Amino acid sequence: MIMRTTMLIILIALALPAHSQAPVAVAERTITRGEVATRVSLFSNHVVVVTVRRGDEQDFFRRLTLPEDQYMVYLASFQTAANELGEKPISSEVSTSNAEVVVSLHVGPDSPRVIRFSPMSGVDLPLARIMGALDDLELQVFEASPSAEAMRVWEPKEGDRVELMNGTLATVVEIWDDGLLILEHEQTYVRESVAPLMRDQVILRVLEPEP
Repeated sequence: MIMRTTMLIILIALALPAHSQAPVAVAERTITRGEVATRVSLFSNHVVVVTVRRGDEQDFFRRLTLPEDQYMVYLASFQTAANELGEKPISSEVSTSNAEVVVSLHVGPDSPRVIRFSPMSGVDLPLARIMGALDDLELQVFEASPSAEAMRVWEPKEGDRVELMNGTLATVVEIWDDGLLILEHEQTYVRESVAPLMRDQVILRVLEPEP
């Protein structure tokens, strides 16, 4: 009963809105192979961030905000697996000189907890579930449109200029009550309608107003 109550308190705390506390990395993993390091992080404000660095250069950065229900599923999964982790969650040790996995957990009875092991090592089932959940999150971010996060928070106005996925430019000329956008392509003046759920499939980015 005490364990269940403690778990509920942690879940509620980590599910609080972002303005009530600084975001915490609920679970994070960095896989390093040679000079390339790939990090996936799930934060308590529902944001997933994936970065890929090669040496000192950042090759990839993308963030994605999960819906509340999806975030809670991942949070509960990490909490349950963290509670089941033993003292030695690595079932077989394999040494590699230029590759390493680092998993950081801010849930569970021993949080914050950091686990380091080789990508070639065998892992126990709870850690395997954590790795699987992080794999899922990383894939979601890689497969998401590069403008998904920006389109989620964008509040379009008539006159906004945008760059489209095909590299052309357009201007917002109408905004319907249901969120439908009417774009007028520059140079051709052809008009195109874009449904709210299709914005990140059509629009790459919103251009800054010209001074």
